[in-house]
Amino acid sequence: MPRKSRAVSPTGVYHVMLRGINKGAIFMDDTDCRKFLKILGSVVSPVDADGVPLPPYCDIYAYCLMTNHIHLLIRESSESIGAVMKRIGVAYVAYFNRRHERLGPLFHDRFRSEPVADQSYFVTLLRYIHQNPIEAKIADSLGRYRWSSWHEYTGAKLNQYICAREMPFESMSWDEICQLVKDCNRTAETRCGIKQPKITDSDAKELVDRLCGGLNFREYSIKERKEIVRKAVALGVKKAQLSRLSGISYGAIDNYLKGKQKGDE
Repeated sequence: MPRKSRAVSPTGVYHVMLRGINKGAIFMDDTDCRKFLKILGSVVSPVDADGVPLPPYCDIYAYCLMTNHIHLLIRESSESIGAVMKRIGVAYVAYFNRRHERLGPLFHDRFRSEPVADQSYFVTLLRYIHQNPIEAKIADSLGRYRWSSWHEYTGAKLNQYICAREMPFESMSWDEICQLVKDCNRTAETRCGIKQPKITDSDAKELVDRLCGGLNFREYSIKERKEIVRKAVALGVKKAQLSRLSGISYGAIDNYLKGKQKGDE
């Protein structure tokens, strides 16, 4: 059966998501995240073989790098969305496979995309993408998560700026949009066409076992448990699932996510 054609955005703006194959991690550490951001920088500010600047292949308005998936808010420029995502995917997979000594595909199928046709949905997606780590319980504020474009929005001193400050819609100021992004909207996820898939208990158990390296969760120190819990939640495992699978109370897991050093009782 032929693939369904992508819906075309009248504004050229798309919400794009890339997910790891078999729900696996696509970022193993900070080095991987930095490399991916460097690749994003190369498509918004490309140069030729002699270092001469070229027209941007695309504009990026927001990004968020999670452990096993990526969100982008992107607008076509000199290249189509398909061509841009191919550039990004090919460059990152080649790097990732070389660095981590692996072969084969890294991403699940082709990238998913949805058109962004109006300002209301554009702002909804800005909020949704930046609030992703908060919804996943791996950060308690926008500024506490390192691997999203929120730091570009706040004017933080960075080595590299990727996002275009020129919005595709002109009736809202940058400050107004930033304020809307900061205002938590719990309905944002249901309003976005790309939703987080639910993980079954069997898939969650396999993922937790992999994170624990075959050891019992209780054999780890509090600090190590916190890291395992954070990674599991980032990969989509719910706190209730973690409680059932690990034997650790729901409250203790919640404390791990909040950074508290309480025990498991």
